[in-house]
Amino acid sequence: MPTPKPLSALAQGTTGILEARKGKAIPMEKGQSLKIINTHGKQVIDFFAFGLDEELQPLPMNNPDFLSMQHTRARNLSTSPRKGSKLFSNYRKPMFTIVEDSSPGIHDAFFPACDPVRYRQLGVEGHHASCAENLEIALAESGYPFPEGIVPAPFNIWMNVPVQEGGAMTIEAPWFAAIVRKTVRLRMGDIPSFKLFENDRLLAFLDIQPLSLGHALVIPKHHGAKLTDIPDESLTEILPVAKKIAKALNVENYNILQNNGRAAHQIVDHIPKPNQAEGLGISWPAQETDMDKLKAFYNEIKAKI
Repeated sequence: MPTPKPLSALAQGTTGILEARKGKAIPMEKGQSLKIINTHGKQVIDFFAFGLDEELQPLPMNNPDFLSMQHTRARNLSTSPRKGSKLFSNYRKPMFTIVEDSSPGIHDAFFPACDPVRYRQLGVEGHHASCAENLEIALAESGYPFPEGIVPAPFNIWMNVPVQEGGAMTIEAPWFAAIVRKTVRLRMGDIPSFKLFENDRLLAFLDIQPLSLGHALVIPKHHGAKLTDIPDESLTEILPVAKKIAKALNVENYNILQNNGRAAHQIVDHIPKPNQAEGLGISWPAQETDMDKLKAFYNEIKAKI
């Protein structure tokens, strides 16, 4: 195993191209974002993450800290992470948050990384590059020592493995195979929160990528994908709290939206829309946020609620 060499996080804004059948280890610090762009519309990315200490050095090998799909599924109560989901470590710590996803949001959190044994079982003769091998090479090149033979299950970005009724799984082509340049952006650590209201049933907070200043979300704490999945008692306070926020904002015109299903522009699972041609059409030009200005605005509005 190579001797660990000093690691340093890349400067925000650094770009690069990952060649096909290759891997790359990228040191990151809390608060940094990693944007992954699918340039041709057909790639699937095996994404791994390993914890570093405060000096960006590897943790002791008897105490490894790595991205864990089984813990992520359990914490999110979901078979597949989507925009807004956190990705958790084997110690149940949040490692990343998915803050942007311009694809349909279909990713896999079950399949292990392909490896030489897998390709031999498929009948491949001779050497064939694999994600497990790419991981080992990338970590060795970065000087990160990881126990030999241990390959955590990756977050398979853009891999389409639908779970059928009865639990059967199939491997399908990515949903956007004919579309190019789809993006997933992962932010290391927790997303900053500007909480406007909270009780035992409800949470309201400012969106950190708002359509306009004052864009807020009011959500029930009961986990459910759609309106019909939420008990009535968890819905009774949503409009009164939305009214409080609207009055605090002191705006004359505003929208209150509640979307159900991907075709109805529901990105995070929370107006019927039978198809793309019918129903409400929404343009969603999210803006990057000046966090200092948003915090000052948050303090002003919070004081009025």
